[in-house]
Amino acid sequence: MAHPQDNTLRIVLVGKSGSGKSATANTILGSRVFESRVAPNAVTTKCQKASKEWKGRKLVVVDTPGLFDTKETLDTTCREISQCVLYSCPGPHAIILVLQVGLYREEEQNTMALIKAVFGKPALKHMIVLFTHKDDLEEKSLSDFLADSDVKLRNIISECGNRYCAFNNRASEAEKEAQVQELVELIEEMVQSNGGSYFTDAIYEDTEKRLKQLKEDLKKIYTDQLNNEIKLVEKEYAHKSQEEQEEKIKLLKMKYAEQIKNIGEEAEKGLFRDGSNGVEKEYAHKSQEEREEKVKSLKRKYAEQTKNIREEAEKGIFEHVLNVIMWVLPKIWYMFW
Repeated sequence: MAHPQDNTLRIVLVGKSGSGKSATANTILGSRVFESRVAPNAVTTKCQKASKEWKGRKLVVVDTPGLFDTKETLDTTCREISQCVLYSCPGPHAIILVLQVGLYREEEQNTMALIKAVFGKPALKHMIVLFTHKDDLEEKSLSDFLADSDVKLRNIISECGNRYCAFNNRASEAEKEAQVQELVELIEEMVQSNGGSYFTDAIYEDTEKRLKQLKEDLKKIYTDQLNNEIKLVEKEYAHKSQEEQEEKIKLLKMKYAEQIKNIGEEAEKGLFRDGSNGVEKEYAHKSQEEREEKVKSLKRKYAEQTKNIREEAEKGIFEHVLNVIMWVLPKIWYMFW
């Protein structure tokens, strides 16, 4: 369930290779984050994630390769689905099926069937169909285009609750912004109709539970590590300071001894005492600065570690998620390919 204070929208883009997923992701993100170009082979080969602050919202976009392309191996597909689950945990608010205007193929049906098989029919309540190459419609409206389209395409639209929109990823910045506004509004309406919730299932729930636990474990490890290193630094510099003070004092005594070798013993002691006190103050100050700088450095390192703690946790449980997907997908793989 989405919490009121949570302003994040997690958006997963799925569809066949070449449908325009990466270009659509870039439009949503407002910049060229993912590589997108016309190519005979898939440009996106790995699941990718990026985010953007947009009008008080944090838009998290997961760009997937052609997860359900027939040329992909079972192992590759399982790995990318697993990565997609990790990137979109605790669950996506919207699963966007990206299609190109005028290029509907059987692969789109397979994509829908596989989503239902892996995540269940409830996933359809969180799906939107997005058509790319909106400019190819020319004077025709999207509604008219769909009315004249193949019945199989209309069935997909119907399964997705008749939620659809179109993007021209080559449009002006103003038009792109308007397209993003339309999509976000469509997602927000869908989320509200779903009771304010994002999509989740047993796979997502188990993954999120493990992610939370691993993040807590990592945070404790990093915190303990920081505290231990700070103690070592303080001990090191306290010891080092004493040694340095003694060495400096020894050198000064030798220097002063040479300078005042003809002065009486009492005068000599007085000079050494004055010199020693100055050195102790100097090194105490220097040691304090060095110690503080070292501690600051450790805290910066700790801050960087905790900033990336989710990424580390994702890496830690990837194999577990993969094993779950590998258990589910082979049972239904033959049905589609």
